[in-house]
Amino acid sequence: MAKRWVAGAIALFAGVNGVIMLVFGAEWYRSVPGVSETGPYNGHFVADVGAAFLAAGAGMALRAWRRALWPAGLAGAAFIGLHGLIHLAAVIGGADPHAAFDAVVVIFPAALAMWAALPGLKEERSMLNFVTDQALKAFGARYDYDVSYMRHMLRAAPRAFSKFAKVTDIAAHREAAPVDAWYASKIVGTLAEDCGPCAQLVVKMAEEAGVASGQIEAVLTRNVSAMSDDVALAFRFADAVARRTGEDEALREEIRRRWGEAGLIDLALAMQAGRLFPMVKGALGYAKTCQRVSVGDRMVAVVKEAA
Repeated sequence: MAKRWVAGAIALFAGVNGVIMLVFGAEWYRSVPGVSETGPYNGHFVADVGAAFLAAGAGMALRAWRRALWPAGLAGAAFIGLHGLIHLAAVIGGADPHAAFDAVVVIFPAALAMWAALPGLKEERSMLNFVTDQALKAFGARYDYDVSYMRHMLRAAPRAFSKFAKVTDIAAHREAAPVDAWYASKIVGTLAEDCGPCAQLVVKMAEEAGVASGQIEAVLTRNVSAMSDDVALAFRFADAVARRTGEDEALREEIRRRWGEAGLIDLALAMQAGRLFPMVKGALGYAKTCQRVSVGDRMVAVVKEAA
């Protein structure tokens, strides 16, 4: 609240000064200490500076009016602050014969303007939350995916959302495993917890990454014979782990042989990340609808369990 009061005072000061410069430029030029010593009066120049003060005052007034409008205040304070820095440099360099006057009327108000314009912690969080919410909506629109559960988390528990958002780094990690095998593992993990929307999202991402539609459909329908060797290995491994069939040890060794320990970690994280999002979505009460999954323009009958 203190910043808004100070912003209001600075807005009044800058606005009044700007109006006087625009309307009574000659009188302002003669009456302000030191101004007439800079050279002959130039009405156009004084009016230009007056307009800048008026615009700066408007920005500070918006800052005083609404907390969320601190960027407008920062824009207004930029001129006032730079004007203050010019005078400060003159004072430090000994080139300002009216140093005391400028310190009180120019430099100190400039420092106050910058302090008042900068956002407080709550305002920073509010702006960050707004930007994040817009990014979530854009992501949802891009993939036709319901992000309501993430937007709810952002509104209700921003700190929790901030920690949850870091999971995206895990979900995107791929170092050694081939992209088609990596997505096969992620799809299996997603299907273990989801009945459609999250699986559709992963499918769209796989398509975007260049995974062949036939391979994606083969994973969704558990058609191992239609999978490439890499995709089949990743699918069988993820399926064995997810269903705890006990068949994962030999598959794990084969993965290590092909792609090393880093490749095994890639598949493990992909599978777990695929499970996490739909599980959180369901726990928050947002997984109330199922949908059929499409690959390209084809609807696919997903097979979740082994026959």
